[in-house]
Amino acid sequence: AIRKVILSNFPDACINGEEFGITGGQGCTWHVDPLDGTINFKSGIPASCISIGVECNDEFVIGVIFNPFTNELFSAMKNAGATYNGKKITVNQLSLKDGVHLVDASFRDDRAKRKMQYMGTMLPFCSKFRMIGSNALQLAEVAKGSCVCSLSDAVHAYDFAAGVVIVEEAGGIVTDQYGEKPTATSVVILASNNRATHDIFLAAAKNCYTDYNGMD
Repeated sequence: AIRKVILSNFPDACINGEEFGITGGQGCTWHVDPLDGTINFKSGIPASCISIGVECNDEFVIGVIFNPFTNELFSAMKNAGATYNGKKITVNQLSLKDGVHLVDASFRDDRAKRKMQYMGTMLPFCSKFRMIGSNALQLAEVAKGSCVCSLSDAVHAYDFAAGVVIVEEAGGIVTDQYGEKPTATSVVILASNNRATHDIFLAAAKNCYTDYNGMD
């Protein structure tokens, strides 16, 4: 249904979706995850969402994240700010010590060792780790000011495209594990409330995720 609506309004759109791969034309790319947080949904946990991000000329420019179970809508457009249910939002300015650090909830064998190493490295700076079970909602919560930072690994563009725009427009910072601007091929996404926070947890991520290809 989402794909049909996009193409009916933007016939030249290219659509990258978790459910149907890459289809469409040569226009801007719409990165669509119709249900981010599938395990939460199957388990009856109300932390799943629809995530739609638009990428034009290799830049993420529009983001929308909607949790239908809590009726929470996050949206942003480049250079226009970010909103939560229609009200402007900004990241908080808490320190790592005082704030909550979100980590994605997948601990499969292929990435558990790196993630545990990362969390161990961060313990001297932050002990308030939480897991939501949705990569998109993690980014939304950083933008809203609920958390100071978020790490997600083994991600695809449809997991983070919307959230990148929302966090940045809320005043936050988003990079990959090398400190570079996220692209559609990034496999680790770090989001934080300010440069002081980002520098600390970027150093830990570099140490644990260097040469990580999203699989091992």
